[in-house]
Amino acid sequence: MSSAKKKNRISDYNIATVVVDVIMLLLGLTFIIGFATGAAMKVLTVFIQVVGGVLIAIAIFELINFLRIKEKAVFDWIVMIIGSAIGILGIILIVKPDLLENFIRFIFAIIIWIYAVSIIFTAVIVLKPAGAKYWWFSLLFGFAAFVLGIFVMLQEGTMILLIGITLLVGAIGGLANAILASHAKREFKKSSKILDDATVIAESTTVAGDSADSKDSDSDNIKY
Repeated sequence: MSSAKKKNRISDYNIATVVVDVIMLLLGLTFIIGFATGAAMKVLTVFIQVVGGVLIAIAIFELINFLRIKEKAVFDWIVMIIGSAIGILGIILIVKPDLLENFIRFIFAIIIWIYAVSIIFTAVIVLKPAGAKYWWFSLLFGFAAFVLGIFVMLQEGTMILLIGITLLVGAIGGLANAILASHAKREFKKSSKILDDATVIAESTTVAGDSADSKDSDSDNIKY
């Protein structure tokens, strides 16, 4: 793979992904601590209500944005309708969080599977071609998170604990991707600098050689 392609793939791994990993890590620890202290369902209820609050905030933002538009197109009305539906869902989650508790393990399992697949793809498509030495480490965590997602779907009694562990494993895999990508980026910069220095030396040598040949040619012409 060319150096330019390696650089582009490494650069695609941005800070936003790391933020998501940190949030998942904290959320996973919260679920595990909640399960260990016997407050698993309370933690789950608070989490659902927080999600409801986030949805309401999104709906309010969309409403404000809609009101600021002077000439409203069809697309703007569609976004407004979707935003309103999101807001209503947020209110329901805050008022009646128990409605989602029966489906939470299915929702989390799907989210975990999507995230696990993203970790696996990042390891194989980004880190391995970029030359990261331990890309397989992230790959293993991605597969582990995917398998744990299956247990989250099937096990109801220890659902909160499994969700916490799975989020923790996924977050570690994601953070490992970030660390490996950062290391690969530094290695790429170091290799590029060495290559640039070698190119400058080679060009200087070529110029010096051409200059010497030119002087020899001029000397021969004068003698003649």
